[in-house]
Amino acid sequence: MSDQSPDPAAGASLLVEVSEAARLLGLSKMTIYRRIRSGDWPSGRCGRKHLLPRAFVMGLVAEIASGRQVNADQYAATAWPAKVPGSVAPEAVA
Repeated sequence: MSDQSPDPAAGASLLVEVSEAARLLGLSKMTIYRRIRSGDWPSGRCGRKHLLPRAFVMGLVAEIASGRQVNADQYAATAWPAKVPGSVAPEAVA
């Protein structure tokens, strides 16, 4: 799982719905919605649907699969922004 960028030609979307993120992470949809509403996890909306970046979800899955103890909110706040091209990690803004 080193390549976290989906191939658009293969039909993979850059975004995932909450239900797919919940299935991949083994969490309930309500847990995902709480993380989104709190602003801890990156997301967007299209109409009534909440969508998460596939790279974020797959990165989190890879961290968990590596066997390390992972705090998902901490991953979202520190590791995730550093992996997004053009983004600035929160500690670098201060």
